Amino acid sequence: MPPSPPSDVPLERRRLLRGLAALATLSTLAGCKKLDEGAQVYGNPIDRAREASALNTLLSVEYEFVDGYQQAILLLTAGRDDTSLPSQQRDLASLALAIAQAFLEDHEAHADLLVAMVTNLGAVPLRVDQAPFIPPPMFKPTIGNTLKLAANEERRGTIAYNRVLKGLNTPSTRFALASIEGVQAQHFMVLKALIDALVDTTSTFDARQAVPAPFISSTVSLGGGNGLQDVPDLAVNNPG
Repeated sequence: MPPSPPSDVPLERRRLLRGLAALATLSTLAGCKKLDEGAQVYGNPIDRAREASALNTLLSVEYEFVDGYQQAILLLTAGRDDTSLPSQQRDLASLALAIAQAFLEDHEAHADLLVAMVTNLGAVPLRVDQAPFIPPPMFKPTIGNTLKLAANEERRGTIAYNRVLKGLNTPSTRFALASIEGVQAQHFMVLKALIDALVDTTSTFDARQAVPAPFISSTVSLGGGNGLQDVPDLAVNNPG
């Protein structure tokens, strides 16, 4: 992902402050009375506001992913089309570009679902321009570094969802967040495999099938999309 103008506040400090704010929200949530399995937070204004705040925290994570992958797509497109690069580097850029485009669509779907969930709670969703992605100061915009940065962010995103999920009580909210969290873990593993050269960089690799669904389980009823249960089993009767 290409460099951006330096932030007034160092990236790691901003992340720490955001994390502390999220932890403060979760601490309050953890102190609330546990809801019954079928109970909802919608009738309690305080619980509703707390849940919306937690969801907006994750929405900021998704918006950073969207912006980050958009930046990566520009860099990787340039790498794919740069005839001065060795063919192997251009092939890697082409494959990484396909993955970035596929993963961007997943994160856009995640953001759309979170916006709907925050809105349903009667709160105002965070705007996309309020959560830009700012690469770390030491980032060098190469194809390999772009993949590594994406993997780092997907790992952090998975952890962020896990921490927020731990402090929420509403069953439908927990279900939706878990469905997103699992996909981000898949994103990390695909990127890690590509970085470790476990993925073939030829045109036979289908990036859109690397992570075949934007959610682990269907979230259609909540305003999301289809899950892995709609993906057929792989054939196990092929010869050889």
